[in-house]
Amino acid sequence: MKKLSLSHCPTEKLSHRLLYTLVGLTVVVYALFFFVGYNRPWEENPDFKNPLFTDLLLVFASVLTLTALALVIWAAVRDYRRNESDAAVVNGIPLRRIDLFTAIGTLSLSVITLALGSTEPLMVNGRNYTNAWGLRLADMFIFTSSVLLVVAIGAVIYGATRYNRKTKGQQS
Repeated sequence: MKKLSLSHCPTEKLSHRLLYTLVGLTVVVYALFFFVGYNRPWEENPDFKNPLFTDLLLVFASVLTLTALALVIWAAVRDYRRNESDAAVVNGIPLRRIDLFTAIGTLSLSVITLALGSTEPLMVNGRNYTNAWGLRLADMFIFTSSVLLVVAIGAVIYGATRYNRKTKGQQS
């Protein structure tokens, strides 16, 4: 049997395999959640649903989040340990400045959205949820994710129009 060696696998091929594996696992977990035992009534109040695979979905989301966080920390430590002259500017692109701006911007956005988060109680499963910290934290994640999603879409649109901007600029 042939041994699997990740060090000899091209980065693009490895990232494609990982992406397809994660998408496949996500589809399977969400399909189990929505299509198997989704309409089970909750024992305490039959008006509410108690899906069978809720725990699997929560564990899967937690594992993905913790893995992503661990990889971010590992990459940051690895990049910090590198010699500054090696990665400061690559092909005219100021990588260190972009990394620093991204980290500070994301952290600042998270702090701002946490501070602006609402503490208005919510009705959850027929009960008022009044934990101010939990409410602010939920708002922080929702608003920060939304803003970062809009920024990402804007960056993709800007990058997609780069070709048009370049060809018009070169014709002049």
